[in-house]
Order: sequence, then C-alpha cells, then structure tokens
Amino acid sequence: MYRNIFCFAVALMLLLMSSALAAPRDMTLEDASIAGISPGNDLMYVRSIYGEPDGEKTRKIGNYPSYLVDYYGQGFVITYDIIGGKTNPLVQTIESTNSALVMPSGVRVGMKIADVLKIFKNLEVRPAADKKYAKDYMPPFGALPFSLPSGEEGIRFVVFMTDQNGVIQKILIKDKYGDV
Repeated sequence: MYRNIFCFAVALMLLLMSSALAAPRDMTLEDASIAGISPGNDLMYVRSIYGEPDGEKTRKIGNYPSYLVDYYGQGFVITYDIIGGKTNPLVQTIESTNSALVMPSGVRVGMKIADVLKIFKNLEVRPAADKKYAKDYMPPFGALPFSLPSGEEGIRFVVFMTDQNGVIQKILIKDKYGDV
C-alpha cells in the first residue's frame, strides 16, 4: 500500500518537474485561440458554444456592411468578416481583456509577459500600436500561416499587449487573408 503511494508520489513529482522545466517553444497555429474560439471558426459554431451575444453591431466600409462585431460579457469581442453578404461568416478577429479566458497554452490576460516568454520563444517585442499599452509582443510576421477550407490562404497574428509593468492587458488574435 505505502509502496503504491510512494510510486504515485514519485511519478507525480517527475511529471510536474518535467512540465516546469520544459524549454520554451515556438507558438503554433493551434496555440492561436482563446476560450475555445479561433479565427476561421464560423458564426454558427461560436453561437453553439456561447449563445447569442450580449451586444452586436455592424461596421461598414463605405456604404457596405463589412464586419459583424459580437460582444460577450466583459472583455470578449469577436469580429466576423461579412463582406459579400456571407450567411455563416468566419471569425476574423478575437479580442480579450478578460482574465478568465485562457489560451490552450495557459496564457491569459493578467499574466506577466516574462511568464509567457517561458512558454513561447519566438515572440518579438514592438512598440505598442495602441498608445493605451506600453509594448506589443507577437510572433514574427508570417510565423502562423493558414489555409481556409475554401483554399484561401492567410496569416494569423497573435498580439499580447502589455502595460508598463509587463502585465498582459489585452490579447488580440486576427486573421489576414489574401495580400498579406
């Protein structure tokens, strides 16, 4: 009995030590999702998980509706590309400022970027595009290519926006299609 408990404890310690000592790795396309949603998922899939949004609006380019923006709870915004009147549009952008929403790697708003750099080694630091934040951290341009079922190709961007203390304040995941 005690032997089994001892063996289990040793196995558990080895498992925890191996995950804690894992070397940083490159971010992959599979990492580029949050709360079970990725760009490229369709509207019906998102609504099957989260239901109807708490708020919704349409953004126009010129006189034409181009993007459907859904707001879920506090700090979770999903934007769909509806150019051409698509009936089941694809997610193009996900924005999170909600610390309860987690990426598959465990990264979330509120984490220190130093901890994220222990997970992903291919993040580059850049001046913040949005002046509300101090710095942006993202994989190199072109590091996350993808293809849609339609055959259209693009690049996925993941941006961790930090404050002056190096704490993630916002996570942005976005697909760019066609001419990238």
